[in-house]
Amino acid sequence: MHTYFKQLFQYDKWASKMLLDKFEKQFPQNERIYGLMSHLLSAQRNWLDRCLGIPQSAVLWGQRLPDEMRQDLENYNLAWIDFIESLHDADFAKPITYTTAAGITYTNTLTEIIAHVINHGTHHRGQILILMKEEGYVLPGIDLISYLR
Repeated sequence: MHTYFKQLFQYDKWASKMLLDKFEKQFPQNERIYGLMSHLLSAQRNWLDRCLGIPQSAVLWGQRLPDEMRQDLENYNLAWIDFIESLHDADFAKPITYTTAAGITYTNTLTEIIAHVINHGTHHRGQILILMKEEGYVLPGIDLISYLR
């Protein structure tokens, strides 16, 4: 499990970095693009905070500049990988109880949460690609299989 989840977070970082590289070269005009990427990063930080049992530290729908997003991507990705490396195999089945931004308490296993975090990032990167396409950009291939090649 360790190797697989670390690989997924490495992919996640690669895919987000591809978009950030595009932002820095072509400066998309639609502010929603930056808002979605900021949200994606904040959610990753907040989910890790939940897994660690500490208060959530990121503003879920805040706005960041591309340089800030790049730094947060590096920091959050490293934090997730360090967390995964610290786990024992049995920890992946461990239930994590957390409270959502809406104040509702749920419990999911760590494996389910990790899968959600990766899927959440893929979902929002897809939304970003649609918005960029509407602005006429040539889009980078950021599918998992592209990363694995």
